[in-house]
Amino acid sequence: MIARSVAIAMCLLFISRPAFSKECWALTDMKGQVALSKEYTFIADKFSNVMVLCFDEKTGSVSGDDTQLMRFGASTLAGWATNKGIELFVVYQIDRANGKVFFTKTRIGTGTLIPGAPDIVGAFVGKAVRLR
Repeated sequence: MIARSVAIAMCLLFISRPAFSKECWALTDMKGQVALSKEYTFIADKFSNVMVLCFDEKTGSVSGDDTQLMRFGASTLAGWATNKGIELFVVYQIDRANGKVFFTKTRIGTGTLIPGAPDIVGAFVGKAVRLR
């Protein structure tokens, strides 16, 4: 009897649980500033290509970025990657009220894999339009 009650409760839990549908945004007009090692002087930079950011239930993705991203809250994706001494950290956030995207990126240890290549820190703002 207890086993049957537990089984029924589990079925109801899964049936009543809403399905999560993927939510995607087109990211355009991304402009900002980057600073490269060794001077770390900020200079203007931009992204030429349109990107598509998608939220899944617990993860997400951005076209052109192969970093594995985790979802934090309703509007934030963050990811960390490492490769032979290089460490990368990225954050994408959607400002839903104003139709904007914020993107930050830091990479350190680049010279360990590519001698003479710079480390980087950057911050960008662009337009975000929800795809239907």
